[in-house]
Amino acid sequence: MKLVFFEYQGKVRLGEVIGNDIIEMESVNKEPKGGSYDIRSVKILPVQTASIFCVLVNSYKMLGASSKQEGKEMLGTPKFFIKLPSIVVGNGDIVYAPKSGIRPEVEIGIIIKEKLRNINSGKIQDYILGYTVFNDVTAPGEASKDWYYARRRDPNDGVVKRMIVRGAHFRNKNRDTFAVLGSIITTPDEVKLDRLRMMSIYDNKVIQDSTTDEFIFSPEEIIRELSTILTIPQLSVITTGTVGYSGAEDTSEYKLEAKSTTMEVHVKRIGSLVNPVKVI
Repeated sequence: MKLVFFEYQGKVRLGEVIGNDIIEMESVNKEPKGGSYDIRSVKILPVQTASIFCVLVNSYKMLGASSKQEGKEMLGTPKFFIKLPSIVVGNGDIVYAPKSGIRPEVEIGIIIKEKLRNINSGKIQDYILGYTVFNDVTAPGEASKDWYYARRRDPNDGVVKRMIVRGAHFRNKNRDTFAVLGSIITTPDEVKLDRLRMMSIYDNKVIQDSTTDEFIFSPEEIIRELSTILTIPQLSVITTGTVGYSGAEDTSEYKLEAKSTTMEVHVKRIGSLVNPVKVI
């Protein structure tokens, strides 16, 4: 099943896509209520969410590890940061790049059907409405503006000294248009996240080309861990993390020249996003 959020006569609605028609649904937990709309006559919207929880790193190649197992040992648990829903744009919308550089991060967004807390691993699939494509647009050159110095105990020698602290992922992640979110939600009965090809293209060059086999933590492990920290609201988007960059030895500061061009991300069987880039 393919679901989509759309706007008709000033009202945001949810429906099932069948060919060129959208059959409106009462809510995510109810059957279609019968209203039918031509998909060409409505405004298609990005997934309507109040919360975007992103996994910081979930690829053993991005981590610099040699295997999933080493990656899990290095990370310990999934790591999270938040993107603000106010910066969301959709397919075809402009992405504004700072002059310091930019990069795409192709990811899968997991949409949560209803709120959950401390979920049992065996029940997690019951809470997944579906999947959409997500571009966690990043400006690596802006990250250092959130670094600062503080006196901290060095874990290597136990001595309190002046050290650099990397700070939060804010200026490099939470910029207007830096959360490109898909519209089409593919339900779990239609797709499994095994060996799905994930690609990104920038300025007509392939930047990322790998599969979901790079993931260190499964969607179930990610959702389970997040649910132990807080109550996950209904229709939250939880992202899977991205995959490694082609030919990049150290991806931590990997960035591309900011230019007026196009940025694309593709996930097999889930969707694509193509966005023009404008430098500001």
